Order: sequence, then C-alpha cells, then structure tokens
Amino acid sequence: MKKRKRYFLRYMVKHGYFLLGGVVCVCLLNLAVVRGNSVISSVIDDMLSGEEVRLGVFLPEFIMLTLAGFALAFLGQLCAGLFSVKVSGAYRKRVVEKLYHIEYAYLKNENTATIINKINADIAEAESFLQFPLPMLISDITAVIIYAVYIGSMNLSLLMVMLISYPAVFWIAAALVKKISVLSGTYRAKSDAITGIAQDALGGILVLRSFGLENYFQGKMQKATKALVDNEEKRTRISNTAIVVRNMIQWLPNIICAVYCVVLVGRGVFGLGSLLAFIVVLGKMVQSFVGIPWCFVEAAGNLVCIRRIEEILNTPDEISGRETEGKTDTDVIISLKDVTFGYTQDSTVLDGVSLTVRAGENIAFVGESGGGKSTIFHLLCGFYAPKGGSYKLYGREIGEWNAQAAREHLALVSQNVFLFPTTVAENVAYGNPDATQEEIVEACKKAQIHDFIMTLPQGYQTITGERGALLSGGQKQRISIARAILKNAPVLLLDEPTSAVDVETEGFIQKALENVMEGRTCITIAHRLSTIQNADCIYVLDRGKIVEQGTHAALMGAGGVYAKLYQKG
Repeated sequence: MKKRKRYFLRYMVKHGYFLLGGVVCVCLLNLAVVRGNSVISSVIDDMLSGEEVRLGVFLPEFIMLTLAGFALAFLGQLCAGLFSVKVSGAYRKRVVEKLYHIEYAYLKNENTATIINKINADIAEAESFLQFPLPMLISDITAVIIYAVYIGSMNLSLLMVMLISYPAVFWIAAALVKKISVLSGTYRAKSDAITGIAQDALGGILVLRSFGLENYFQGKMQKATKALVDNEEKRTRISNTAIVVRNMIQWLPNIICAVYCVVLVGRGVFGLGSLLAFIVVLGKMVQSFVGIPWCFVEAAGNLVCIRRIEEILNTPDEISGRETEGKTDTDVIISLKDVTFGYTQDSTVLDGVSLTVRAGENIAFVGESGGGKSTIFHLLCGFYAPKGGSYKLYGREIGEWNAQAAREHLALVSQNVFLFPTTVAENVAYGNPDATQEEIVEACKKAQIHDFIMTLPQGYQTITGERGALLSGGQKQRISIARAILKNAPVLLLDEPTSAVDVETEGFIQKALENVMEGRTCITIAHRLSTIQNADCIYVLDRGKIVEQGTHAALMGAGGVYAKLYQKG
C-alpha cells in the first residue's frame, strides 16, 4: 500500500520558524512571570523579617519584567498568527491546485457536495486548529514545564503533591476525545448529505416541481436535518460535560496544594512571601496543566476535517507526462491497438479495440447504449488511461503527453452541454481566452447562433444563468459549437451533438457542425445515423468490441448490425 503523505504536517514544518518564534516568546514570557514572582517573594520576606525595603532596588527590575511581558505576549501572538496564515494559505492553495489535476475517476465517483464541503467547511476547521488548539497546547506545555521547575526548586514534595492530582484529568480527556472524534466524523458525513439534497433540489428544480416532488424532498431534508441535530445534541452534551468536569478537576490540585502549603508554612519550610509566590504560580500552572488535555478535546473535530482534506490530496493525479508535441514523421493522428478498459477491476467496457485515424478523416462510432462509445471518448480525452493495449496521439503514447498539451489538440462538443453562469461572450471565449470580440462574433456566426444572441436583452453580455438554464438545448449546443470553433483545435470530438434537439434545430446544428468540421479531423458518436452517412469510416461497437467497420454504403450492403441499427432509426 502506498504511504499516505501528510501535507498539513509538511506545511507546518515548512513554516515552523514562526511557530518556533512563538514558542520562544511564550517561554520567555513564563520565565519573566517566574522571575517577577521571585522578586515579589523576596521583598515580602524581607519586609516580614524587619529588613529595609528599597523601592529603587527591586522596582526597576519589576517594571522591566512587566514591559518585557507585554512585548513578549504581543510577539508571541504575532508569530502564532503569521504561522496560521502561512500554513492555512499554503494548504488551501495546494487543495485548489489539486482539484485541477486530480484523476477524473475521483471527481466522477465522489459526491460533489462532499467535495465542496471539504474545500470550504473542512479547510475552515483546519485553520481553526492552527488558530486555537495548537498554539494553546504549546503555550500550556511550555508553561507547565517552566512552572513545574520553579515549584520544584521551591519545594520538591509540593511539586509531587501537585502532579498526583492529574492522572484523572488525562484519563477523562482521552475518553472524551474518542467520543468527540466519532461524532465529528458523523457530523461531517451528515452535513455532506444535507448539502447534497439541497444541491439536487436546486439543480433539478424543474423535474422536482413538474413531478410534484416538493414534499418528498422536503421530507428528505427534514430527516437529514434531524439526524444532524441529534448528532450535534450528543456532541454538545459531551462538550458541556467536558467543561463541567474540567472546572471540577481544576479545583482539586488547588485544594490539595493549599492544605499542604499550610502544613509547610506551619513547619517553617515556607515563608509568607514564598507562599504568595506559589499561589500565583499555582493558579497559572493549574490552568495550563488542565488546559493540555482539553486542547486535545477541542482539536478532535479539527483533526477529523484535516483527515478528510488529506483524502483529496492523497488521491492520485491524472496521468500526465512531459511531452508537449507529437511526432512529425506521421500523418496518423490517433492510433488504438488492442485497447482494453473497465471502470472497475472486475468490469470490461472495451475489449481489444483497434483503429487508426489519419489527418483530415471523418470517422464515427455507432452502437447500442452501453456498447463503449462514450468510454472511447473518455480515453481519447485522457480522462482515463487504458488498462491494456496502446493509445497514441500524433505517434506518441498518451502517457508521455502532458495532459493539458494533449487536450490542446482536441475540441469536444458534448451532448451534455455545460455553460457557466456568466455572459454568452465569456462562455464562448472559454475556447480561447485571448480571443477578441470580433473573433467571438465570427465563431458564433459560423455556429448559427449569432442572430439569436442579438435578440437577447444585452446581446453577447446576457447572463446565461446557472448551467445555461435560460437557454434551450439547441441554443446551448450551438454556443458550445462556437466555443469549439474558437478553440481551433485540429481534432474535433462530437458526442451525439444532435441527440436531444428537434428536427428544425438539428438543421441549424448540422450547418454549424459543417462549418466547424471543415479542415479538421472529426470523430463522432452518432445517435441519429442519418447524420454520419458521409463519414470516411463507421465503427460499430457491440459490448466493447468493434464488430463492423466501413462506409455507410458498404455497411448497409452487408446487412449486418449497422443496417439493423439504421432501420431502427
């Protein structure tokens, strides 16, 4: 099993010098407190013994220690803040970069709501860990060590009495941390479910209302919300119990040590000044000592979120090599040889597929649903890697290509058009972000959509709505064709571009496709076989195998699978 990388820890180490600076400031601050207590203790003991106390002797040192304490507290907070900002900033940047390079299978199989929650809510929890539990834990540990050494130097037996009081604190905290960790993980899962239901309801609002599913979805949301509330009630009870137990335990060492101090003073082991100094330090040490396990309690939920983010960062990237250009000694654009593929280890979607596509050719794939047509397109785009066999693009194995460079040669027009919730012009310009307005208009004219765009309220500056909700299927399709025209890639992939439009709209789209196909190598998945009669070669897929290939006339003359598909329409 491949060892998981701990990216969060890596960034903590990288920017650890800020944390180290904060630790140094905290140590010096605690030492200043100890020294200040020693000065006051000595003064009080001198006063009680009848010696003259001179303000000019101890007051300057006390004032310097006080000022140094303020400065060190400020610098410690500054270092902790910078550490949090640097680590969380680098971590968030790494997560965002990962999303653009993560393997396609993860994005397809993982719930979108879960990914969104990990990016937003979970990263916020990671930042919270850096801002509170971690710096408090370090501060408490350093304070306990310094104060323990100080108390031990005053009286070793007193230190031992203090330490006896604390095993119960850590035992209770360990039990609470375990419970809170489980409930925090459950909370995240239930929060993902609620986000998913809301996303489905909003994305499918037309289906939801047309089929009268409002009550059904409302019931699902209420059920998921109740489960989340029940979980949070349990977590709140445990957290409140932790607070009560903490306050109770915090008094235990105070009471024990107070009684023991009375005994020591009565024996003459302690002077009154030392007693007062001990009481001040005792309060600080108890607060820090009890705070250590409760920092772990606070951090339990944060660490659950960090582990969820680490799952994303440890997911493999899509395969991407270093080559950015194909071989120049070949006119073969695409070559598949004995390609096999399955989405799982036990499945086979493509079985020994072989074909060759030369520059300028127009080929098509046809077959029953589930035959492997769309899977071939996924492989051609590099979304998946073949499990066996060879796929070469411009004479170079696809694994050697830089993924982005390879896709620069391909333009995809899909049956499921995605438009961003921005202007028409911007949606077209995604094909070439550097395109001028004139080039955008020209592409839209070729895509047979310019005249319609000019009827919109703001023309090319009209907002299309989320997923292009304000446009019809045919209008969205032609905008996607304009986008492909603007990209000007040498290879055009057409994924059933006319399957979901009426006959009249199909005429516009077919004319637009003729414009975009001119001078390009074209590969089409055909739903309506009448649209690919002029293809140079038609491949018929059945259960992942190429069972027939040839021109339309040849395949119709053979009377095989293709002829039957054509007759079915």
